[in-house]
Amino acid sequence: MDSDTRGEQFSMVDQEPATYRPRRAYIEPDAEPAQPERPAQPDRNGTATDLSGRGIDRNGSATDRNGIGTDRNGIGAGQNGSGPYRNGMGPTRPSVTDEDYPKPLYRDYSQQNGWSPPAASRAAPRQESDPPTEETMSPIAFTPRRPRVKDDETTTILPRSRPTKHRTQALDAIDDYEDDEPTALGKHAKLALIVGAVAAVVVIGLVIGYSVLSVGHQPQSQPSVSPPAGGSGASGGTGQAGQGAGGALLSDGSMLSVGQAKSLAPNRKWKVVTTQRAAKPDGPTAACFGGEPPEGRPTPQQEIVRVLAGSGGKSGPKALHNATAYGSLAEASQAYVVASKTVGSCAVAGFYIESGRSIGKVGDQALGVVVMEADGKKKQAHSVVVNRTGRVLNVIDAVQPTRAIAIDAVAKALEQVNRVQCGAAGGQCDGRAAVTNGPPPIGGDEPGFLTVGDLPPAGPKVELWVATQVELPKDEFQGSQCEGVNWATAKAKSRASRVYLLPESGKNFFGLNEVVLTMKDSKAAGKLVDRIKSKLSSCKTVKLTASVTKPKKVTGIGAQKTKVTGWTTVVSQKSTQGTAKYRVGIVAAGSKVTYTFLNPRGDYDFSNRQWNTVAVRAGQRATQVNE
Repeated sequence: MDSDTRGEQFSMVDQEPATYRPRRAYIEPDAEPAQPERPAQPDRNGTATDLSGRGIDRNGSATDRNGIGTDRNGIGAGQNGSGPYRNGMGPTRPSVTDEDYPKPLYRDYSQQNGWSPPAASRAAPRQESDPPTEETMSPIAFTPRRPRVKDDETTTILPRSRPTKHRTQALDAIDDYEDDEPTALGKHAKLALIVGAVAAVVVIGLVIGYSVLSVGHQPQSQPSVSPPAGGSGASGGTGQAGQGAGGALLSDGSMLSVGQAKSLAPNRKWKVVTTQRAAKPDGPTAACFGGEPPEGRPTPQQEIVRVLAGSGGKSGPKALHNATAYGSLAEASQAYVVASKTVGSCAVAGFYIESGRSIGKVGDQALGVVVMEADGKKKQAHSVVVNRTGRVLNVIDAVQPTRAIAIDAVAKALEQVNRVQCGAAGGQCDGRAAVTNGPPPIGGDEPGFLTVGDLPPAGPKVELWVATQVELPKDEFQGSQCEGVNWATAKAKSRASRVYLLPESGKNFFGLNEVVLTMKDSKAAGKLVDRIKSKLSSCKTVKLTASVTKPKKVTGIGAQKTKVTGWTTVVSQKSTQGTAKYRVGIVAAGSKVTYTFLNPRGDYDFSNRQWNTVAVRAGQRATQVNE
């Protein structure tokens, strides 16, 4: 834009719509001429006129598109703070260039974008001017511009030309300009737009046609689900094709079938008893899970519970399969962690963990435990296997009286179920179940110590054990009085103890003490166990009132295949008030030493087998935490 077009632009449009005159500019008479000013240029504060004629200074003051001048506070004012509109508002007095004349107003000329001014060659011809008069020097009042619309009747500002003598000469120039100039949109531009639109329609039609033909000739494929990190997903498996995150993963075909149940007891005839959608509060549940959903478990998208029964009547085996599907791998993984802790804690009255198993190659994650259920003299053995395959979590509980079904058999049955589910769930499909001995999963409120589910029920009533807070061993605790060690002062890197009680034992005050020491190393731990075992064996020679059964060696496998070895025995101490019986267990597991002590009272007691299991379990739990 040249310097001739930088001046203030005026509009012919009257402020009041009722008096709008499209071909005449309102010239306000009897006003004092404006003082000559320099053309608008950037000042020291950065004030400039942009392409639309708006002045914008460094402080943000601007003249808007409609020509309204606002100061820093948004108040319109004239050059001297005055110069009102016809409506009483004060506009900014227009600048006048060095020619000292107002510019003529012309009919609107719009290019395709609606804003381009006409070429300089089409401007009104130069005329020899008369000296400025009061009429020609009178300022023209600004009027707010209306939004620009492409209309032949609208007006715009043309580049400044030489002023004419009278208004009639300006009007003649307008007529000449109107006759010579083209319309708002030329014929060539319209033709180009029409050709472009037709070409676009043709291209879109070809693309759509090609897409339809391609879909019709391509083989149908089903969407796949990405396998979890570190897994091969559905590759190599025989599972169903993957589904979207919102699809239904589970159906009757996803559940343990009669044929698959044959792995649990091949000599039994199996049948489906019930299949229900969603677990019910009073419905069947797996051992250790109770009737309520475990705390922290994500809400599943689907849940199906199936119960099967083998031949043999009440003494025959039964199986429960609970399957839940989740919206993401993260939710399914969290559900597995919750299920693992639930089984590892087994905080349900009447149930306790007999043994644990490590299971591999059954989906993405798997574990197994044998849980005993005691209701008076009636006992049931539950073989529970939990696995996760992609977004699906499975729990199978195979139960029969007294003797547990092998965990290997349950894992084999779940392996077959996994092959059906893994493809759709996005889980591991390859491999065969590998079962080894190991500790139960981590559980309880204090990892490293026994859980209440590790302790068998005792006494005439079935109730849950209660544990105290972990604390330092007390100096007055003497155990059976044959151990020859003060647990409060024994040389060790760290020491801690906990007490477990049955509230209903009342005056009998039946309970169990556990002490855990962390030694310098596994060698030091082994030496301490051997020394205590020797003290127990020779106790009857030191204390004439004591009698000690022959120590029984116990072993097990802890976390990370740590060996657990030690001894159990029964100590009896005679006194004037009778004979007191104590059960003692001492084991080493790596650098840890665990000591367990029980004071049987009447019906409150464990069997020798149960006590051996508890002693080993204490060592296994100690290996599940760091030093």
